[in-house]
Amino acid sequence: MKKIKICHVVSGLKAGGVESMIYNYCSRLDNNKYEFHILYQHEPSKKNLEEFKEIGFKLKRISSKTKNPIKNYLETYKYFKKNSFDIVHCHMTMTNFIPLIAAKRAKIKKRICHSHESRVMPKNILKKYFIKLMIYLCNKYATLKIACGIDAGKFLYGSEDFIILNNAIDLNKFEFNSCIRNKIRKKLNIKEDEIVIGHIGRFAEVKNHEFVVNLLYNLIKYNHKLKLILIGDGELKEKIKNLVNHKNLDQNVIFTGVVSNVNEFYSVFDIFVLPSFREGLPLVGVEAQIAGLHCFFSKFIDENIIIDKSKAKLLNLNLQDWEKNIKNIKSNKYSRNIDSKAFKFKNFDLREEIKKIEKIYNG
Repeated sequence: MKKIKICHVVSGLKAGGVESMIYNYCSRLDNNKYEFHILYQHEPSKKNLEEFKEIGFKLKRISSKTKNPIKNYLETYKYFKKNSFDIVHCHMTMTNFIPLIAAKRAKIKKRICHSHESRVMPKNILKKYFIKLMIYLCNKYATLKIACGIDAGKFLYGSEDFIILNNAIDLNKFEFNSCIRNKIRKKLNIKEDEIVIGHIGRFAEVKNHEFVVNLLYNLIKYNHKLKLILIGDGELKEKIKNLVNHKNLDQNVIFTGVVSNVNEFYSVFDIFVLPSFREGLPLVGVEAQIAGLHCFFSKFIDENIIIDKSKAKLLNLNLQDWEKNIKNIKSNKYSRNIDSKAFKFKNFDLREEIKKIEKIYNG
């Protein structure tokens, strides 16, 4: 039987939400039916490279679209033409138009545009016009439109029809585990009564790490038994380390880098924060709620991220609001029990959502 050849196009392989989503879905699809490729641009994390290679992906790095857009387009087109893909699945939201145009020129019939984020339109007229042009081109050259949530879909597709493919996950993998909690906290020298605030995401402006550090700085004045764990890597990591040092928080902040056991760290955390400037429907927010954590998200995140209303909130990017809510959590001794039916009802159960992507690829 001839395999369906699919190429996923991403900006980079940095163990982010998009990469996790692709891995979660494709690792559960039959390798006898599909041949998967990934086209990426930036310096990858070794962890990501190894994981994708292990499940049979073929990986190709090309020039950056930011530094050399013409070379990026030509290399994309040549790779598509050489491999004769059945499907191209693009994950760069607004800049999906570049591989979509290349795929059209390479005579690839199924061209999927996938929106992973939403954002507020800038006030600058030129920037607004450029964004609208990119959105127009994405819609023009895509044959199928997918989004991770309603907000992300409306942002890129407006009133056009689109499919919601939830960033679904294996629920069992992220459930709270007290043994793992104690083991990792001991390794990191975190005391039993210390409250740990966690954040997972690449060190980029959109993730708003400065806000997290400033939040900790203000909270420490009221509670010295606080620790902050920052998981991830990225171009702004050194800048955030310098900020931590400047505020004399070195003893309270742990930088882990990219870790292979990120699912286990949800058991280590007591509070999860995600004050992003923009997001679609972030995978880490779902994972944190499965672990039964108190979660605080910025209002720039799709409101459908809230699954457990008793523990999760959307807040304005106002430090005082976040301080007030976190100060109310005076202990790390609280129930981590969750209603798994709520996650299944909102279609975050990977076993159910996998049927949707099979239908998309096979249709």
